[in-house]
Amino acid sequence: MTVQGRVSEEAIVCGAGAAGLSSAAMLQKLGVESLVLERSNQVGMSWRSRYEGLRLNTLGWMSTQPGYHAGRRPRHFPSREEWIEYLEDYARKHALRVQFGTEVERLDRRGDRWLVATSRGPLEARVVVIATGYDRQSKMPDWPGRDAFSGELIHAASYRNASAYRGRDVLVVSAGVTGSELAFFLAEGGAARVRVAVRTPPNVLRRCRLGIPLNPTAPLLDRLPSSVGDRAAALTQRMIFGDLSPYGLPRPPMGLMSTLRERRVGPAIDDGFVDAVKEGRIEIVAAVEGFEGPDVVLAGGQRIQPDAVISATGYERGLEPLVGHLGVLSERGEPAVARGKALPSSPGLYFVGYTVRLSGPLRNIRIDAKRMARAVARERGARRARRGQHRSP
Repeated sequence: MTVQGRVSEEAIVCGAGAAGLSSAAMLQKLGVESLVLERSNQVGMSWRSRYEGLRLNTLGWMSTQPGYHAGRRPRHFPSREEWIEYLEDYARKHALRVQFGTEVERLDRRGDRWLVATSRGPLEARVVVIATGYDRQSKMPDWPGRDAFSGELIHAASYRNASAYRGRDVLVVSAGVTGSELAFFLAEGGAARVRVAVRTPPNVLRRCRLGIPLNPTAPLLDRLPSSVGDRAAALTQRMIFGDLSPYGLPRPPMGLMSTLRERRVGPAIDDGFVDAVKEGRIEIVAAVEGFEGPDVVLAGGQRIQPDAVISATGYERGLEPLVGHLGVLSERGEPAVARGKALPSSPGLYFVGYTVRLSGPLRNIRIDAKRMARAVARERGARRARRGQHRSP
């Protein structure tokens, strides 16, 4: 349908990752047709651009999206390649309409509809779902002297595999979920020396204990008050790893659940990192303060000269250009309301894929996509009922 030169859709979903595909599938299930806009030329592009060896930190059966199982093997953590294949199959199974090569640039309210500015021209819809990803834009600290560093400096988003660092001295910045895993891959892959710069010690959880995955306990911790969850997680970490202070990883200043809820930082998922630290194959050093020529300057004044620095310093949502002018974002740049709901000031605008919980983003995407679709269907039903009342004699 075309309205005043603009193509009109019932619903537009921004992003063809797990959140966008699930949202479109759940809308479709309830009779709401949608068009998925994707800036790249494939579904699941954020997964395709990540490093080799990456695995989901949630089991396949906990990660499955609504309407299509990802697998029921009880101890299987899907690989990057397996998850990409799953998303491709998911889009085909639900016969979703995906328009590739279309960047969503800005949303504006026009009456009772949304005007969606894209790289391929304007669209409009009554409902818009933002599902462009929680980790959309890499975040690199603006360290003094960064641009003049004579060694190699990249963000973890540009890392592909350990073979490029064989025989080299590598510094990984941050021992979080990505940094700890990359450090372990580098140590296993033949790097001559691997150091990890740590400003705040991470909370660490093991992927499995005695061959049993620990991930199924996460939804239980999500329900606990932060203080209780912190104590339970601290006890678990102490039982599994012991005291890591002698190795440069003292107890974190904030508990696991408090860190997750207040700082939006999840735990490092250990699959060999801690053992490598204890064995001396990975060294923990102080935080990076800046760069001077070939030197990396650490807190306390120590200087080291690694061949390469990999900054595993996280990602940003990148939502400001799209919706920052609408008053729907928090001070963190995250949706002010998520969990499949819309703000009264922005009816028809939903965010899926931005819920931060220990049980993992994929499980919560499944929940939020269903909740969003039900809300859209209810509003559509109410709108039709109002029109019917107006037409009654």
